[in-house]
Amino acid sequence: MHPPLEIDEVLNFFNSKKLMCDHYTCQAYNIFRYSVAKECKRIGEFNAILIGRATNHLWKNSTAQEKPEYFNLVQRVKSFAFI
Repeated sequence: MHPPLEIDEVLNFFNSKKLMCDHYTCQAYNIFRYSVAKECKRIGEFNAILIGRATNHLWKNSTAQEKPEYFNLVQRVKSFAFI
């Protein structure tokens, strides 16, 4: 899923779910999974198992340029979350 979500959208996701952006929840893979789930819902797919499998497949096969963008997004989210 490229490009990654905007930082405002990720912050809204964490705020809407009452999630703390801590070491365990605020990880690149979790933000990527949210992005995949959002796209799946857009096309009408709501099966959580299928979304999880698609996320795993896409994450494992993402390029060396794609993953670092999600890691950078995590750092930006963490800097906003703890201000």
